[in-house]
Amino acid sequence: MKYSFAIGAACVFLAQGGLAGKCPQPSVSSPPPPYATSSAPLVTSTEQYETFPSGYTSVKDPYSTRPMSSDYSASLTVPSTPPTFYTSVKDPFTTLPMSTDFSYSTPPTPVPTPPVKALQLTLNQLDAAIPARAASDSCASVSTPAECATNAKALVAINKALVKYGITKRSEAVAVIALMAYESGSWQYNTNHFPGRAGQGTRAMLMFNFVESYAKSLHPEEASKALAGGITDASMNAVRALVLNDDDSFGAGFWYLVTNAKAYHNGKLGDGSLDDFMDYVVTGVGASWDNARKIIWQAVNNAIAA
Repeated sequence: MKYSFAIGAACVFLAQGGLAGKCPQPSVSSPPPPYATSSAPLVTSTEQYETFPSGYTSVKDPYSTRPMSSDYSASLTVPSTPPTFYTSVKDPFTTLPMSTDFSYSTPPTPVPTPPVKALQLTLNQLDAAIPARAASDSCASVSTPAECATNAKALVAINKALVKYGITKRSEAVAVIALMAYESGSWQYNTNHFPGRAGQGTRAMLMFNFVESYAKSLHPEEASKALAGGITDASMNAVRALVLNDDDSFGAGFWYLVTNAKAYHNGKLGDGSLDDFMDYVVTGVGASWDNARKIIWQAVNNAIAA
């Protein structure tokens, strides 16, 4: 600094003596200071704002054309186009959305769980479960051929009932089919013959109080009309006749499970064990237990494999 001052003073002295040409001249190629020829007004404030393409407004350094990286007092703006799942305030130190700011979050739409389809049986399975009715002429030699049904006929009605009553568990299908096969003598009977109780029937051999409820749920007008004159053997048999068609008769056991033994539907029959079936027969249905029920259940259980 002191040397440049001395040179400047010497040039003044030489100029006074008519020797100004001896002083060194500045190079023409040297650019003037950036502020020497600027037409911009002198910056007197410590803050001057400018919007940059990076997406934020920053305080401009009055002595530089570049934004100050250390001053972001006016730097927060909301992006014009939100990301796919959320809109976030931008981090002033980056152009990426803040992953921890979900002030405007919109959760994605949940994907619904598809419903579980009802169980469906094949004729081969039913023939293996109830072999006495596998042949097409298996009803010809029984004592009640008009009430008897072959497996081919029973299969259609059973599969309809599985859908109608929402039976999705194998253990429940096994239990109800085994119960109905026992009560109906392997589809031979549709009404009670021993001792011949009035009003009792369907493949599940429901007692009349259940037959009445079942018939009224499916055929309310006809059932009410049949009972208009009171409860007699004839009126009870008339109500029973309303549900002796194949669909209603083979559906009776499944109806009973879901309406009168709810604890066993999607519940106590879940394990599908013999003990569960025994508990259903004795406690859920209120029937007596014998070894013949076990034999039929084992055949049905083996035929309708998991």
